[in-house]
Amino acid sequence: MAMFDTLASLFAQSGIVGPPLLVVLVLALGQAGRVIHARVRGRPEGRGHSQLGAILVLGVVGACIGVLGTLVGMWHTAGWFTTAGEVPVALVWSSIRVALTPSIIGFAILSIASVAWLALHYRPGRGRARTLLCVAALGSTSCIGDRGGISGTAARRDSAGVVIVENAAQDRPFAGEPVFVADLRTPDDALAMVPWGVAADPRLQRIYAADITGQRVAVFDGEGGFVGQLGRAGDGPGEFRSPGALALSRCGGGAACGSASPRADTAILVVLDTRRTILSRWSGNGGFLGEERVPADYWGPGFAIGPGWFATVTSASGEMRFEQHLEVRGPVERETLHTVAYEMVMMELPCVTMPAARIFAPDVVWTHADGTFYYLDGPGYRVDAYADGAVVASLRRPLAPVAVTREMAVAGADLPGPYQGLMRQCNVTGEELVRAVGHEDELAVVVGLAVDPGGRLWVARRGNGLMPEAVDVFAADGEYLGTHDVSVLPVAFLSESRFVGVRLDPSTGQAVASLYETGRGAETAVVATRRPSDSPSGTEVSVVEHPGPRPDTLPNPAGLREFRDCPMCPLMIELPRGRYQMGTSAEEEERLGLIRNSKRTQHSRNAERPQIDVTIDHTFALGRYEVTFDEWDRCFDAGGCTYRPSDRGFGRGHRPVIHVSRRDAQEYLVWLRDVTGQPYRLPSSAEWEYAARAGTTTARWWGDELGEGRAVCDACGSRWDDRSTAPVGSFAPNPWGLYDMLSNVSEVVADCWHDTYEGHPTDGSPRLDAPRGWPDGQCRRATWRGGGWPFFAWTVRAAWRSGGNMSLDYRDDDPGAGGSHGFRVAITIPEPR
Repeated sequence: MAMFDTLASLFAQSGIVGPPLLVVLVLALGQAGRVIHARVRGRPEGRGHSQLGAILVLGVVGACIGVLGTLVGMWHTAGWFTTAGEVPVALVWSSIRVALTPSIIGFAILSIASVAWLALHYRPGRGRARTLLCVAALGSTSCIGDRGGISGTAARRDSAGVVIVENAAQDRPFAGEPVFVADLRTPDDALAMVPWGVAADPRLQRIYAADITGQRVAVFDGEGGFVGQLGRAGDGPGEFRSPGALALSRCGGGAACGSASPRADTAILVVLDTRRTILSRWSGNGGFLGEERVPADYWGPGFAIGPGWFATVTSASGEMRFEQHLEVRGPVERETLHTVAYEMVMMELPCVTMPAARIFAPDVVWTHADGTFYYLDGPGYRVDAYADGAVVASLRRPLAPVAVTREMAVAGADLPGPYQGLMRQCNVTGEELVRAVGHEDELAVVVGLAVDPGGRLWVARRGNGLMPEAVDVFAADGEYLGTHDVSVLPVAFLSESRFVGVRLDPSTGQAVASLYETGRGAETAVVATRRPSDSPSGTEVSVVEHPGPRPDTLPNPAGLREFRDCPMCPLMIELPRGRYQMGTSAEEEERLGLIRNSKRTQHSRNAERPQIDVTIDHTFALGRYEVTFDEWDRCFDAGGCTYRPSDRGFGRGHRPVIHVSRRDAQEYLVWLRDVTGQPYRLPSSAEWEYAARAGTTTARWWGDELGEGRAVCDACGSRWDDRSTAPVGSFAPNPWGLYDMLSNVSEVVADCWHDTYEGHPTDGSPRLDAPRGWPDGQCRRATWRGGGWPFFAWTVRAAWRSGGNMSLDYRDDDPGAGGSHGFRVAITIPEPR
């Protein structure tokens, strides 16, 4: 009985820690369960992080209480042995075991908490797939089972060990439909970006948008309001030429985090400048942290980055085959995760002959989150998850690819993409492009992938058209949760319920980013279109470097007369009479190397031949600048112009008006004539080239060489090259004081288009007759002069010309057409009596 009394005493004395240990164990397991629930089923990320810390703290507390209990028990045991004298060995060992029990329980709690914390928190840059948290935390071979029933989700493993998750359920709504909160808009309304140029930081509640045209990164708050910008235009540290893609990365601690971001888990913004081929890093408070060369040949879309690795899509071509590779690169090794390949065709257009992809050629669709890469495998609904050097899971739904019709291909050719520049340069329609390259027979049903802070995969998909029509949401384990009936591409998340979606604006053909709220938060979301500026329409407000006001007050360099017929009228320059040779000579073509330019077709050469002598024996004046949005909007506000063209996100104000046809220009001229009583008109092609040459005989008024920074084109060396128009007057004028004659926008003139100069008037008048063979003898193709912002550099010459549609049809059918075309006005000066 003495032995049992002793053991009972020890239990009573050392067991004082029993209840606290039981409480700690329950709390730790409860916290682990809540975090698992948050990660798998979707609770706010920030709350999950706080619970992770609580799990580890409770484990440490449990171990400490256990050690304390053991020390108390051992102290009492030693005291009892000292007073009892000789004690049986069995009782000694029993007493020690009793005393050690609290420590065993305490360290067991610490072990459980540590395993749960590691499984849920440890996420190396290229480590575990998020679904593997189920294996680590619950000790099972897979958390994905045959759910059957209403979910329609079933899982199996193939011979390679890949978990195949089949989701055969019919579409059902998920957590309430997204509610529009706000458009992301800068004060100058000139934000031009791509879907992979948007990122969001849930901790700071900041949204970042790479503005390609403005050469900056715009920053917005959690409500979509504009708060500032990162960087500026330039080629130095902290400056951008073409910020095309964004990603968030953990800084990793140390100097890379910056003084304001010392924590290793702090997210920093990484900006990829596609023109400078630079990665620049920025802290959460906008501090510039440094830059480095892009470690791979970026093709896109998008990139991901972490400590010691960089992932993006690269390209390779050979003969008539083109390949895109989703690659991860480390300091030494390179790992190819997925490849998309297709055969090209030989494309023949009026301005170029080259291998090209068919319309709707497949691209890599992918995203990355917490060490796992997700990518679309094939045109059907199959999304593979790749981690630790292998495909670990494949998510599928029984949805077939979209069958492509010719009408869809023509519409797709006119969407923003790789052919837009060529179509502008060659002045061809979508129908003509489809005839030249053809189209794929089917279109991938999946448009985009994104992962929210809770680990749920969002899959944007098409219906039977080109644009996204719905977004499927899957749990971290692959179970289908439901579908959002929303026509946007989710690209970034502030929380599990608030996201940034990108859609295509049909009026401009440009991508628009907007903020949306889902679930319970949508019930109280503020639904409004935010305008961060109260500036009046037509005023160009910019937070980026601006070239300054138009130099209207500068004297004419040749001493020519300048005048305005009304305050809102264009500034005109009266030009002298004279003679010149219109077109291009064989000697000039040889001198400039145009004969050897493979992108310049025989059709383009013939358009500038034969060279003819032209006599300008009348006095006329020409607009100092191309007609601007300011001037056009005055006509629209006054009711003289019935059409308000889009600015494509470039900005209005002093930029040249675009998206206007010849008939639109005539509408403006009628209004100008009514206001002033003066005979305003379009210049003839001969008058235009006479003014562009300004008495010079070289290819360009400044000489034969293109030089740097004298114009805007696809390779002119200006900040606007192949991105947007420039505000008029941004470059030096020609010797007669005329600005932007050879670039900015291609200008429509009064002439009907003819393939050559055979039979062209030599007195400076326009050629108005239609070419032989045209239906009913009507001229339906106008002439355009001067290169434009997206045109090849060889078009920036006084002799270059091309033809395009002169009617309203192209603008009505496709509002995105004509984004590089504008005009300037002319007026005949009456002879003095």
